[in-house]
Order: sequence, then structure tokens, then C-alpha cells
Amino acid sequence: MLITSSRFHHRSIAAACCVAALSSFSFAAGPDVVHTGLSSSPISNNGTVGGIRGYTLGSNTCNQGTSNMLWSSDGTPGLAMNAYRLHDGRLEQLGQGWVKTACCAAATAGCGSCNGVGGQLLGAGCLDTYSASFNSIQGNLSPRNKINPFTGVFSGPIGASGSVIAGRVQVAESDMNAATFPGALYFVEGHYISTDDAAAGNHLNNASHHRVTVGASFNLAPVGGMVAGTPAIHAWKLHGLGLNTPDPDVNITNTDIPGEGRFIVGSKAKDNGNGTWRYEYAVYNFNSDRAGGSFSVPVPRSAVITNIGYKDVNYHSGEPYANTDWIATAAGGSVKWDSPQTFGANPNTNALRWGTLYNFWFDANLPPIAGEATIGLFKPHTPSSVQTPVPVPQPQLCVADIAPAGGNGTVNVDDLLAVINAWGTCPDPNNCPPDMAPKGGNDEVNVDDLLAVINAWGDCS
Repeated sequence: MLITSSRFHHRSIAAACCVAALSSFSFAAGPDVVHTGLSSSPISNNGTVGGIRGYTLGSNTCNQGTSNMLWSSDGTPGLAMNAYRLHDGRLEQLGQGWVKTACCAAATAGCGSCNGVGGQLLGAGCLDTYSASFNSIQGNLSPRNKINPFTGVFSGPIGASGSVIAGRVQVAESDMNAATFPGALYFVEGHYISTDDAAAGNHLNNASHHRVTVGASFNLAPVGGMVAGTPAIHAWKLHGLGLNTPDPDVNITNTDIPGEGRFIVGSKAKDNGNGTWRYEYAVYNFNSDRAGGSFSVPVPRSAVITNIGYKDVNYHSGEPYANTDWIATAAGGSVKWDSPQTFGANPNTNALRWGTLYNFWFDANLPPIAGEATIGLFKPHTPSSVQTPVPVPQPQLCVADIAPAGGNGTVNVDDLLAVINAWGTCPDPNNCPPDMAPKGGNDEVNVDDLLAVINAWGDCS
């Protein structure tokens, strides 16, 4: 096999990066691919079209498993590439690229004890390196829709054509403007899909992220090291209060679909200081082919909901998927976002597909309590949805809902009659639900309690 210097230069540097990145890993049974670094040629700025920049990542790739891993021409493994920004307490995906495929693997030390196998296999414990410029070759890029992220099956064909940004990670220059986003932190992510890695059950550590800075001409420069095996959504917590300052209020949760893939959900509730709370959710489809078709958060019917928001990232370069925004509604005891169409109506509508992060948020006049949001699956599956723990607005205490015993979520004539029937001094001051006003009661059921029922009339769930 011919190994060119443009692909595999500075092996010692690449190996050192790989060893450092793998220090927290234990080697898994079977093949196990991990993007452990950006290589010594880390990120290509491929040019701009209409204010959109195209980028490509370099790749140090380790097989940290105990078995050789299939490395087929123009197929598995494929490296999907993404870009993100963390600003003002929100991590957003700015761009995504197609999937870089390869011709062949080297067999270089640097990921453990390399067994020396290369070519159409990446040997156990071996390192393979591609420069960003090599990974930029558009003829080697595969559209994401040709890959099943859960099974790791590639169906081809490959090849992006057109402008200098076709198939590459596309980011709007306006999204990297320092004046608009002061103090923002930026990250890139490499996410591998591998056929036999998935078959071996080693596919849940295949996304890694790296912090970058934005320089002149919007060049991206890596800072620090790769956080190997950890998707970029974790950067929200790791740097949520500033560079290297974790935010303890951000929760990151893995949410698995029975018999299928994984979503990773980030969430936070923040006191706005004006009697409202901001509820923030970031949902990353790690490797679900079923995709996300809706996201729903339960809220009390009495809650005042404002500032409902949503952010996605565009599909491009001939991917068949639409970019129409999801539809938000606040009714019936929930805030919900839905894909514009169902899978049955349009399989290519905007769904939350693999390797992609969407943001959802709203303000509410109620403080948070532990609850569950629901991710509805886009493609038919059993179950059709999964729940994930997140903060949700806390139901108000409805002291006027006293009848029938324990209340029923509604203040109505039953509660009014309960007050009238108990009129006068409470026979048992320690157990007198109709004695609700003034706050805490006064051991007497009177006009104050009657007015409390009238003022709370209606649904109080």
C-alpha cells in the first residue's frame, strides 16, 4: 500500500495525541472506533459562498477494540462533522457536513499495542491519520441519508459536487461574528458510524468534540485537546458558566430507544429574576434512524407561557430533507414542538435526524420541579415515544380545590358548597380544609374563604 506524506505526516505528533486522548478509555471486546484527534493538519477552511463557510476536520482515528475493524473503500467507517456555538447559556449547532469516507487504513502505533494490520482493516490498537485537506476531497463524502446510524449500514452512492462548500460543514459567517456573540465558545465534533463497530455494540462512544477559536478570515483553530468519546452537547455543562467553568444546573441525560438508538438531552431551568423562569432544552440525536418527530414538555394548565423558541440546523448539498421549522403549540397542559409533517405524509420533512442537535425553550411564571419530557419518534416504531428527565414548571398549590376530598384540579361549585357547609368555627383546627384564608387559615370559615374560592374559580392544575 502506498502511503503518501500528505496523508500521514507527523506520525509522532498524531500518536502522542492519540495516546493522550485514550488515557480514559478501556479497550472493548470487538472493533471499537474513536475519533481521537484532529491530526496535525486539523481544520480546512474551504472557502465561502454567499456568506456561508465550508469546513472539514482532520482525523486521528483509533481502533481501541480487541478485534480488527472493517475499513472499506468509500464506505465504513464514515466520519460526520459538526460545528457548535455556546453563548449566553445556550449550545446551538451552527452547521453540519456530509460523512467523510476513506480508501484504506494505515497501521500505526499510538492507540495501544497495534497489531500491524492495515489496508481494508484497521488493526486492533492501531492509529490511522487523515489530514483535513484529504478529508476535504468532495468525491469521498457521503450524504447522511445513505447511512443507517444504528446498524452502521452504508448504502451509497457517495460524492458531493458543486461549489467549494458542497458536502462540507457549512456555517454562516454571521454566526461567528464576535461583536454579535461576545465571549462565545465554539466547538467542532467528529462522529463516526462504523458497520462492525455497531454490530459489536461499541457504537456509543463514537462522537468526540474539540474547542476551537475563530480567527481572521473565519479560520478555525483547535485549542486544547480532543474530548474523545464525548459528544459536543456535553460542552454545555462543561463550559456553561464560562471557559472551563462547569454549570451544575445543566443536566445531560442519555435516553435510549428500546431496540434502537440513543438521544442525548441537555436541560436547564434558569430564574430570570422577574417572576419567570427560562426552560432550555437541547436534544441531540446520537444514532437513532427512527429520528425525532416531536418534543413535548408538560406544563400546568394555569401556567403563563411566553417566549417559545426553536432552533435547528440546515440540511444541504442535495440531502433530500426539508428545512421547514417545527411547529410550536402551548395548549392542553404542554408546550410541544412537532415536525411539519408526519413520516406517512412526507418521509423527507424536517425531522431530528442522527448527528444533529435541535434547541427548544420557553419562559414560564412557575419555578422548576423534576419531571419528564417526551420525544416522539418520527419513523414508526414500538414504542412510538420515549420519556427523558428534565426540569418542568411546578404546578401551583391550589388551596381552594378542597372538594371532593383531596381536590380534583378544578375549583367549582363543589368547593363553594364545602365552604358554606363548614361555615363558622372549625371543630378541628388541625383538619379544616375550608379554612384557607387568610393564608394558613384562622380557625374560622368565613367570607375570606368564600372569596378565596371565587377568586380561584376554574382549572388550577
